[in-house]
Amino acid sequence: MATSAVVLAGFPLVGVTPGGGRATLTGFEGWLGGSNERARGKRAGGDGAWSSRAHRAEKKITALGTIVYPSAAAAAAERRTMLALGGYGKVLLQVTDALGDLQQTVEVDDVGVPPTRDTMLRFTFDMLAVDPFARASTATDVAVGAGATVSHTAAGTFPAEIEVTLTSPGTVDLTIAGLRLRTGSLPSGAVLTSGPGFTNPRRTIRSSSGDNLFGSIVQPMQWPAIVPGANSIHQAGTAGLSVRYFSTYA
Repeated sequence: MATSAVVLAGFPLVGVTPGGGRATLTGFEGWLGGSNERARGKRAGGDGAWSSRAHRAEKKITALGTIVYPSAAAAAAERRTMLALGGYGKVLLQVTDALGDLQQTVEVDDVGVPPTRDTMLRFTFDMLAVDPFARASTATDVAVGAGATVSHTAAGTFPAEIEVTLTSPGTVDLTIAGLRLRTGSLPSGAVLTSGPGFTNPRRTIRSSSGDNLFGSIVQPMQWPAIVPGANSIHQAGTAGLSVRYFSTYA
């Protein structure tokens, strides 16, 4: 799969760098893989190694490449910048390939930037995916009126979490792929978020001012997801809805 851009914490690993180098990616492993095991790195794990065969949140991604500079001074200066990339926290990895513009939150486990010669650097970035799925950089929004059924075709390879915003006050009775989300009456602007990828990365129901409305849930209910391919989205409730999701890839 052709990869035309890789940007880690704002730093391009393909193309022209801020220091005037020309970066080429020679290897990019694990971006859409399902690796379950890794050795804990210097930044994100401490000592030892561990694995989980049932949980995929330990996905490792490795980027390898070279950067050629117009001068030795430029190479030396940018090497120091690259060694600090990612710090000791969560950063964004953005990739453009045949699937489009995708992004994933990662922690940089280890960095290697040995100078090959005065004007050339070789780099290795070992990253840990905080969330094991890549998501489209741009969200898709689907409008669903009260009592309406909307057919929608989604991209991706894995069910996408949704965020539902009420465009008019009323009840939510939303069914997607057999899963039904139900609430009592909510105000216009209330937001129901099902998981990662959004401002509230957990299952929450909040008013437009941030008040917790989770107690309005009506049982039995489930949190629906947008599946890759054809979807039938039905709102049997009285509120108008906007369903937002990011196409998701495993």
